[in-house]
Amino acid sequence: MKQIKINGIRLNKNYIQVTQDDIDGQNHSPFYQTMESNRINMVFMTLNTMDESSFISGTIASKNFRRFAHQDGYGEKHWNVSIISIYPHNYNLRLLGYLLSLLGRHKLSFRHMACSNAMLTFVIEQENCDGFLEMLSAGFDLPESHVPFEQGENDELTQFLKKKYPETRATYIEEKIKTYGIALVTDLNLGSYIFSFDHLAKIRQEIPSMEDKENKFFYTAAYMNPQKKICFFILTGKSLGIAAHKTCTAELLSFHGPHFGDRHSIISRALNCLSQKFIPVLRADCTGASIGIILPEGRGKEARQALMDVFEIP
Repeated sequence: MKQIKINGIRLNKNYIQVTQDDIDGQNHSPFYQTMESNRINMVFMTLNTMDESSFISGTIASKNFRRFAHQDGYGEKHWNVSIISIYPHNYNLRLLGYLLSLLGRHKLSFRHMACSNAMLTFVIEQENCDGFLEMLSAGFDLPESHVPFEQGENDELTQFLKKKYPETRATYIEEKIKTYGIALVTDLNLGSYIFSFDHLAKIRQEIPSMEDKENKFFYTAAYMNPQKKICFFILTGKSLGIAAHKTCTAELLSFHGPHFGDRHSIISRALNCLSQKFIPVLRADCTGASIGIILPEGRGKEARQALMDVFEIP
């Protein structure tokens, strides 16, 4: 396979993945509300109600987990997970097909995948980091000087910056949260697929549209189920042309803002706002500084208007 260019790889270690299953049938508060009340930031969160197995899963720093450890009712907890991102991906369908075929050939397990406006991000077991980095480094065309950037935490520097520049504090949340705008895209096709690694290895042959350099997608996410099958979601302007597990017409709300990736409660306030208006959410993901929310057909304008009660749009 001819390599595809990317600008870089980012690695973050020492996280915990906490998952709340069957979110429609539980009496507990949604996981993101618990994180908000504990003032804990999630660097990655994914919500799914499209499948039979609805869930919310969030990734939080290990050092913050002791503040949450007394809580129960939130299902499985996975210690020692890492986050690996490639950037920028620019919603290029050819790049996505190339990446999925790499995963299929190498048969590397992961917990979750989601996209932001600049990155495709994986949550993986920390023990699989070396294999993932080797696959990405060898599989993609990277700048000659590139080495995977590992973003560590410097507590002393963080405290200094918070004192000197209060506006960068992760604990600070405005009455109305600033954004760079809330984009709404309608008339999209949301497909849900179930793939094995062998299927992924051949995905570029099975879906010819993935070889078109001009083809774009609007959103993608995936997770691995207990049977080691990849549950894959993709939002496109038209169907991919292969049989889907489930498909529907959907609309996408996406937005990002200053320091979204460093502050708590932002995704929680967005989802709470929609819940109060009884607006259903099919999928939602928060990674990096971006939030993507997929809604049933016809609910986007109403949802965007509801978010304006909480978010400031320039």
